[in-house]
Amino acid sequence: MPKECIIEFYFKVDMLKKLLKKNPDAKGIIVSQEIVPIKHEGAIVNIVHIKARTDVQAKPKAKAKVTKGAKLLGAGPGDDGSINGCPFPPGCTE
Repeated sequence: MPKECIIEFYFKVDMLKKLLKKNPDAKGIIVSQEIVPIKHEGAIVNIVHIKARTDVQAKPKAKAKVTKGAKLLGAGPGDDGSINGCPFPPGCTE
């Protein structure tokens, strides 16, 4: 029997509606998962970051000032246009 891997993510409806309202030209939603190893109490622990974003991001109304550090990280200040999800539905407790 082959090994199986099932990954489920949970996104709240109100957050998805806000995301789609901010990006009315979107044709779909992209869900991404990033596993980031961090050191915690002397051990390496993998933390899962789950995000949803639209396939078309809204154009910013004003150009935000981007710091050198943010450029190196590949992200601008403030809202990156995505919403956070959580694994193991309904794992969100917020």
